[in-house]
Amino acid sequence: MTKLTPAIYGTAPKDLGELKLDTSEMMFWLYLPIKMPGTLAERLPEQLTQYMEVIDRVYMDVIKTYGRPRWKDSYVYLSVKVLHVTPDAPGNRPGWHSDGFLTDDLNYIWADRNPTEFFITDRPFKVVEDHKESMQVFHRMASFTLPSAGDRLEHAKVNHLYRLDQTVIHRVSLNVDSGKRAFVKVSVSDKPYVQLGNSINHLLPEHPRPSLERQAERNCPQGGA
Repeated sequence: MTKLTPAIYGTAPKDLGELKLDTSEMMFWLYLPIKMPGTLAERLPEQLTQYMEVIDRVYMDVIKTYGRPRWKDSYVYLSVKVLHVTPDAPGNRPGWHSDGFLTDDLNYIWADRNPTEFFITDRPFKVVEDHKESMQVFHRMASFTLPSAGDRLEHAKVNHLYRLDQTVIHRVSLNVDSGKRAFVKVSVSDKPYVQLGNSINHLLPEHPRPSLERQAERNCPQGGA
């Protein structure tokens, strides 16, 4: 029997304001673990300490919105992509999707160009509890918007930090200007991200090493298919 989610998808992200960051150094870090459950402090490689301002703002938002135990009991991950992008290689996974689908994960995103696009509706909807089928529904809903029902497509503001949970449907912008693009993401989860290809923090040896094969269809950090 097909199982449906609650009618929760299509909500707006939370804008946490503008951040001006030094993104002059090209780099690629993917879901680097920076904090273990049971601790409050992060451990970052030296070249990533310039992004502490982002992490501090995430910390304050989690504490204020969800309480101190949520931060203390979570794994925290940092992704930083400062890359040359083109319309054919926009720097992030294409297509409408939900970060943390079927989880309580929180994801905070920031970009200095080609900002993320969101599908927002005043009529939140259900989807099948399946990664592939849900993405097909997200695509249909975003492709056939009904303004009379409050459907709309909105772009993030450049240099603004946003909080997303699984209910926020989004995609990398299709209006890609070629050039250097910086994208930063902080993920807060109750489970470890251990997909092969994730960055390894040698300052945090207690974190499990990546071991799960990455799915071709969907980059689900918790390893879902």
